[in-house]
Amino acid sequence: MQTESGDHEEFGHPVVSDDEQVLDEDTHGALLTPAQAATRFQIPEYLLRKSCAEGRLEHLRVVTALLIPPGAVAAFARAWRAKKRPNS
Repeated sequence: MQTESGDHEEFGHPVVSDDEQVLDEDTHGALLTPAQAATRFQIPEYLLRKSCAEGRLEHLRVVTALLIPPGAVAAFARAWRAKKRPNS
């Protein structure tokens, strides 16, 4: 027997937490894993993972996957190289 479609009206809309960090919409198609980001930007992967864990690098965690927007990695790499370079 088929139930009426009105039976499901008591369920509300899905709730999205305001606490979650939301990445810019234009970056979702181009997110990189830490390994991909490390290779592309020539920066140690452990630094990327550590910075994400400490909240210093914009990222998205999906279950166990860590995804990072290329723009955030590029800015991080520039800052890391500037800090690493001796003052002239």
